[in-house]
Amino acid sequence: MLPAGYERYLRVLHPAGCDEDDEPCGPGEGTLPGPLAAPLASVLEGCTTTPDDCYFGVWEGCGYLEDDRSSVDVTGAPRLGLPHRGYPVFHGPVGTVTLLAMAVAGELGEGGDVDNALVPDLWWPADRSWFVHGDTDLTATWIACSAAAAEQVLAHPGLEAVVMSPDSPVLP
Repeated sequence: MLPAGYERYLRVLHPAGCDEDDEPCGPGEGTLPGPLAAPLASVLEGCTTTPDDCYFGVWEGCGYLEDDRSSVDVTGAPRLGLPHRGYPVFHGPVGTVTLLAMAVAGELGEGGDVDNALVPDLWWPADRSWFVHGDTDLTATWIACSAAAAEQVLAHPGLEAVVMSPDSPVLP
């Protein structure tokens, strides 16, 4: 699920929500919720020597990339193939993750809503100081990072994160 060799492994929990009848329900499955992307990016961009050199992988099966609403062109984008998933890979500063997420979901421009953004499943800086992995079938987003980066993520008031081990079971 995450690359080996990092000092710490975290799980950022996705917030619980309500169903269509406003009844409380568990955390939503999917990639990191849009409103959490900016706070996480603001922490992680300070934990890399290459904040302007980041890679973002969006699962090609998400449905948005072939949707007319998406303003992201995947033609010619390099592809990362992993077991059971393929990802076109985009490149840019860490801080652009929310903008990319909104573009993928067709939420740019007037009336765009970060709540509808589709945050990339995979993101990592060129120096590989950390790695973020979300998935359409999970209720949390995983991070592999240094101990110092983990402390910053854990201390951020807008993120609910817990320490995991690299061999922790993946719970949907």
